[in-house]
Amino acid sequence: MEGRWRTAAQVHTAFEPHACVARWDGEELHVHVSTQAAGLIAELIAERFGLVAEQVHLVAEHVGGGFGAKQNLTPETIAAIKLARAAGAPVRVALGRGEEISVAGHRPSGEIELALLASDSGPPRAVQMRAYGNAGVSAGSAIAIFCRMVYPASAKDLQDYDVVNNMPPGLPFRGPGAPVACWALEQAVDDAAHRLGVDPVALRQRWDPHPQRQRLYRWVESLPLWRERPRTGSEQGRFRRGVGVAAANWLYLYQLGCQVEVGVQAGRLFVATGVQDAGMGSRSVLARTVAAAFGVEPAEVDVRIGRSRLARGPSSGGSSATATFVPATLAAIADLKRQLIARAGAGTDGGESDWAEALASAPDLAVRADRPDDAAPGPGVGRPLEGTGLAGWVTTKTVRRSKLGIGRGYTGALHVSEVEVDTLLGRTRVLRAAAGIGAGRVAAPELARSQCYGGVIQGVGYALFEQREDDPQSGIVLSAGLEDYRIPGIGDTPEIQVHFDEEGFEHVPGGGAGLGEISTVAVAASIGNAVHNATGWRPYELPIRPDRLLAGTSR
Repeated sequence: MEGRWRTAAQVHTAFEPHACVARWDGEELHVHVSTQAAGLIAELIAERFGLVAEQVHLVAEHVGGGFGAKQNLTPETIAAIKLARAAGAPVRVALGRGEEISVAGHRPSGEIELALLASDSGPPRAVQMRAYGNAGVSAGSAIAIFCRMVYPASAKDLQDYDVVNNMPPGLPFRGPGAPVACWALEQAVDDAAHRLGVDPVALRQRWDPHPQRQRLYRWVESLPLWRERPRTGSEQGRFRRGVGVAAANWLYLYQLGCQVEVGVQAGRLFVATGVQDAGMGSRSVLARTVAAAFGVEPAEVDVRIGRSRLARGPSSGGSSATATFVPATLAAIADLKRQLIARAGAGTDGGESDWAEALASAPDLAVRADRPDDAAPGPGVGRPLEGTGLAGWVTTKTVRRSKLGIGRGYTGALHVSEVEVDTLLGRTRVLRAAAGIGAGRVAAPELARSQCYGGVIQGVGYALFEQREDDPQSGIVLSAGLEDYRIPGIGDTPEIQVHFDEEGFEHVPGGGAGLGEISTVAVAASIGNAVHNATGWRPYELPIRPDRLLAGTSR
């Protein structure tokens, strides 16, 4: 199988734009920033403006989305700080929607040349991918490298190229280059299944040794949505139904050098760390983790986050935040319990009443714990990101400062999408979606499910609508707002089913890894395979616009 696949630039479009309010109080700097990296940004601000860490007070308690575009020290923050110092007054700088779309970051567009050599039995014999990422003035789009992680092959030739030009820089976007790679690879695998006359799920089962996804393949085979799919190209008439599947991997990432503080104050539990909540439910996960350990309700735990003066928390990126602060929280809880037992002799049998009594009578007490290394050593545990060839999707400074490491094991997902294709108007509508997610134990099921819904919806947008328009001669970004840049609305949102496979990460303190990335990586590819199932026409370019579909199905 050989082909050339293309993708368009996808913009983050967080509803809260990049914004900062800065205020100087003598030599003390107070900043309120919409950021995914409170601790890191406070350090970078201190470094940029010649301050010591204690002079910077950064607040980011509530963040209205980021998806990868708010992990760095960005121009609006620098401008607000400089203007506040010059004016001697608080200054607010916030980007408009047009600025968000043009200069605040995007998932680079890409062009992928892929060749896949199948075999009658066993995994593929060879995979070759040459990927060209258009990231404007930046580099490190990292697409082909993600083919290292999915199907084993006797030979792999994976090459990434950056096409550098005078356009706004690209930035990491929820799974960075993985959805781009998956768009090509998973359609090639689907094509292989059709040419070999094999069920697409059965072929992946044969090729894929990933233990979590092996369980998810069995789950997909049990779904009526999959069992009742039509034969490819058999649908007739104006409206045609199709069902497609796609698989994905993501890394188990965590950050060292991060701490969580757990303690008792006035007889009440609290947990504190400088993490921010950009929509992944950090507050609830922290509260539930502490509450479960002491047999109390989550509402009885005070959660303090989003401030740089707290214990240094992790950045929210790469699905690494929860996998970082949960183990640190568990370590702090264990230490606090030891101290409470030593002081009061209570809680020795783990009974809820014992802990309630110990907490009520305990003096104010707090302990801090670092994120420990994984308890069970093994291949890949603690490897620094720089040494893997996968550092391109996150800035070098972020890698160095956050001590980002790759733990043992990959998270995995299977996405199944059902579409209805209107062959008269060329419109594609996703009717139902099923997401099987294997990321270990889920710390907050309702929030995790909601995060996966968001991942599916973003994948629908990537597959069908999102395309930043640029003038090819001048480089000017023509998409000026959400009237020009289409993202999914409520009418575009399918019925979504989420299934969690919670095994496989027992070696991780807390038993789970992050799932923000893995919930969206394979969605667009599954929609492309569903369109092929419905029409017999294979889409090679994103988004699957009406003009492209009509041109393809009319041949």
